[in-house]
Amino acid sequence: MAQTVSRLMGEYLASVPSKSRAFYRRVLDAWLGFCGDNGIDVMHARRFHIDSYRIWRERMGASRNTIATELSPICCFYEYLWQERYIERNPAEHVKRPAVRRWSDGSWLSVEQAALFLELAEGDRRPFVAAACCLLLLNGLRASEVLGLDAADYHRVGGMPVVHVNRKFDWMQEVGLSERVARSVERAKGERRKGSLLVCRGRRVTYPKLVAEVAGLGERCGVERRITPHSLRRTFATTARRQRVPDREIMASGGWSTREMLDRYDMNRLAVENTASIAVTESLQRCGKGGNPYDDGR
Repeated sequence: MAQTVSRLMGEYLASVPSKSRAFYRRVLDAWLGFCGDNGIDVMHARRFHIDSYRIWRERMGASRNTIATELSPICCFYEYLWQERYIERNPAEHVKRPAVRRWSDGSWLSVEQAALFLELAEGDRRPFVAAACCLLLLNGLRASEVLGLDAADYHRVGGMPVVHVNRKFDWMQEVGLSERVARSVERAKGERRKGSLLVCRGRRVTYPKLVAEVAGLGERCGVERRITPHSLRRTFATTARRQRVPDREIMASGGWSTREMLDRYDMNRLAVENTASIAVTESLQRCGKGGNPYDDGR
């Protein structure tokens, strides 16, 4: 029985994107351990067994976000078994997952702050700082995409500087760079033809290192909220929209598949800037002074 479950789990994991496979395996191993400890037949599990796992994780102190994330591989595993007719019914079909916030109200930079941020990054003596920040802020790449770049991924096509990016869900795309970004990338690359594009002390730059550098630059810019690599990606999207860049071009550079995230980023910015509130306030002030509330003064 154990060999059968292990084989089926291997079949299922083969369909999971490589970047997520290790996490899915850890979650499924934990689920198998839970089943073994509680005498549950994995191939005949019922909905209440998965609900019991959720309750157990809650008692262990796991957050709602963590539990929701962990339930996904388990539910998808049983969906796979049902689709392939290894089981007669899908016990995970109606499992209720913890309600979590779908959207983040993360930080971003104003145009003035972004300009200062880049100047500080480009002034850093370590080449990887400017290259990483330019790719995040001027191209909207994900942090994982930037950190995954190798020296061989940068080249020129007909004079246009490009990077070969490994996108989310394992698809590849060549992304054009401005000359400003290209200069920072070429400085980071140097004469190397292989190995990581971004290195610090001879080793590939890690995500925690990138987070620390970006946060430090944000503080030097005087930004009150913590700035993260994703803040720079968000800034790219909102700034491009303010410059009336077509959504398709923004999506192509940043690797978004739909306009939904661009709308969310822009809605958050507009809500904070709240020009609608300012306009209504000024209108009521004019009315209070005996003026015409619809007169904009022109």
